[in-house]
Amino acid sequence: MFGYDPIEDQYKVLAVDDWYWRGQHKVAVLGGGWRDVMCVACPHMPHTMGLNMNGTLYYGASRTDIDYPDNSIIMSFDVRHENFNIIKVPSKFVPVGFKNMWVATYWVREQTDKTLINYGGKVGVVENPSDQGRFRLWVVEDAEREEWSMHTFLLPTGLDLKVMDTFSTGEICLVPNILSGGPLRLYYYNLEKESMRIVTIKEVNVSYFKKAGTSCVTVSDLYESFMFV
Repeated sequence: MFGYDPIEDQYKVLAVDDWYWRGQHKVAVLGGGWRDVMCVACPHMPHTMGLNMNGTLYYGASRTDIDYPDNSIIMSFDVRHENFNIIKVPSKFVPVGFKNMWVATYWVREQTDKTLINYGGKVGVVENPSDQGRFRLWVVEDAEREEWSMHTFLLPTGLDLKVMDTFSTGEICLVPNILSGGPLRLYYYNLEKESMRIVTIKEVNVSYFKKAGTSCVTVSDLYESFMFV
């Protein structure tokens, strides 16, 4: 996971071992070597990608020392001071039958259907739309008081999409779960206006992705030069 410390103007990478019993956490300043960092918050397993926001990295996880439905958490990592904290997920927001907030089954490496986003400066959790286009957004209103809010949205039917990221414009970007032929299309949904626009990238033909067998699409409204770590 990639984070930024605005005070020291440093980019850092946090690596969390998903084999939780080893308890390995490592951090590297961009361009430097890896070193161990202690996590004394609790034994946990990561489930989502990281969200970098205001000098803190967030990621969805589950405690391995507590059973369902109270084991769902969001871990926060202070990029500058390199310490961990826990944001508890209220058990009422854990779907019935789920292993935790993030994963439905008990397979260790089951892929999550939820993404952490920056929702107006607050940590948000958004799920991939269902077949009917319905999806929910949970927002951490007050972490200490465990106050969360939930919002429901509806996309046009007939679209099989997954959430990729959020942007400073208040939009979330969605991409097709199954890439068909033709140019690549990105779907931008405005959470405030509840409206959607489509961006077509004609220079990128999806057929090239299909030849590779697997594909990964990453979107962002920030860009920098590439650097190997």
